[in-house]
Amino acid sequence: MLGTVGAAEGLYGRRKMTVHLRNQGHEVGKHTVDRLMRDEGLSGVTRGRRDRTTIPSGRKANRAPDLVDRDFTAEVPNRKWVTDFT
Repeated sequence: MLGTVGAAEGLYGRRKMTVHLRNQGHEVGKHTVDRLMRDEGLSGVTRGRRDRTTIPSGRKANRAPDLVDRDFTAEVPNRKWVTDFT
């Protein structure tokens, strides 16, 4: 059923595919189209960009010194405090 799209099949997401199939006379629901596209290995183009939470600055960046020398054990409470800036 999904092979009827022709040359544009790589450009259709679930919403466009659902409209296209309904225009061709097929009675399909969006979840059915999701399942059929997944079974056929088709996926629509993802628009927009993803949020970038961490921006790597490369090797030239000044990093804070490791004052605890990767030893996170403390002899008494409140002696060493460690945090992560990611």
